[in-house]
Amino acid sequence: MTGQKLDSLEQWDSKMQRVRKSHPNSVRLNNFLLNELAKANDKALELETNGHASAKEVKIGLKPVEVVPVYFKDVARQYLKDQEALGNYESYATEDGRFKRLYDFAKTDTLTFDEITVDFLQRYRIYLRQCKKPSYNENTPEKSISDRTVTNYLISVRTIFNRAISAKLISKDIYPFGGKGNISIKLGGSAKIGLEETEIRKLETLDLTGYSEIYHHARNIWLLEFYFAGMRVTDCLLLKWIDFQNGRLYYQMSKNGEHGSVKVPEKASIILNRYRDSKDDGNNIHGLVFPFLQKMPSLNDRMEVRRTISFVVQRLNKAMRKIMTMIGSTKNASQHKARHSFAQRAEEKEIHPKVLQKMYRHESILTTMIYQSNFSFKKADDAIDAVLNF
Repeated sequence: MTGQKLDSLEQWDSKMQRVRKSHPNSVRLNNFLLNELAKANDKALELETNGHASAKEVKIGLKPVEVVPVYFKDVARQYLKDQEALGNYESYATEDGRFKRLYDFAKTDTLTFDEITVDFLQRYRIYLRQCKKPSYNENTPEKSISDRTVTNYLISVRTIFNRAISAKLISKDIYPFGGKGNISIKLGGSAKIGLEETEIRKLETLDLTGYSEIYHHARNIWLLEFYFAGMRVTDCLLLKWIDFQNGRLYYQMSKNGEHGSVKVPEKASIILNRYRDSKDDGNNIHGLVFPFLQKMPSLNDRMEVRRTISFVVQRLNKAMRKIMTMIGSTKNASQHKARHSFAQRAEEKEIHPKVLQKMYRHESILTTMIYQSNFSFKKADDAIDAVLNF
């Protein structure tokens, strides 16, 4: 009558009239039974109060209300719609891919939250560790996805659970994360490695004569990000000529909306002068420095702008991989690595965290100190030298 089933009679305690602890969901099922029993008693009292009731009337009165299953994909779909409405293209594309992989593992997209148990997620974690990430070079073998990526996949599932619970669509009792016996999520640190001074000098002086424009743009944008205190590539691609006033750059950081200003170093001015012709170009309706977004009808469609930027960054990063081989380096020099390179250089020069906090536009000095700790090696290096100096 309840619609709940046990795998065997051994899981039922007939004397105590409850599910034995050997059942993985014994606590939840026993709570369910107590709740249903309370409903039955209430209904029986109601019928008794109203007078004589036939057996058929009692059965109809105790008939449970049909429970409509809550599917993971329905809550996930709304989450993706929210990301799209906010214009968060990267989040939308990333999470959409993660959900599809979850459905591939489950061999269905009609998963209910009840089915996503601790055991299910443990098997999903093993499955993810066996998955491969695509290689950008046909001569390079595919590699397994990192532990951090596996964690991110689990975080995506947890996010949808949290939204479902907040919306009161599911019970907290089936939450498979945190607590004893549940899935624990720990974010491990990732190596942040920037380019060294010699590598940056080689980038600056590399002769790209004869190479297509994308190589020139990739190198120029990377260097400007470095010169402007680790500016993010999104902000760099959205730079407008009007942002430059009195030898300084004034711009609003897209990630956190913080306003700020940095000086325009001479090295940055040299690069900007190469794009000066676009300032008076009638086709450059937005007054942008770089050409990639100049032909977009509007910059107000955040989703479309971010989608375009994502494709542009892929092209820039591909060009930078080629450029790094040209200077004899095997390091990753994606556009974001310009930020790491500035932070690494700032740590080497012992720039005070308070100064860096303002340049990075971090709300908390603690955020800056944690970030800079990724590049702080001097004391440890000195300690090793001191110990081994005999």
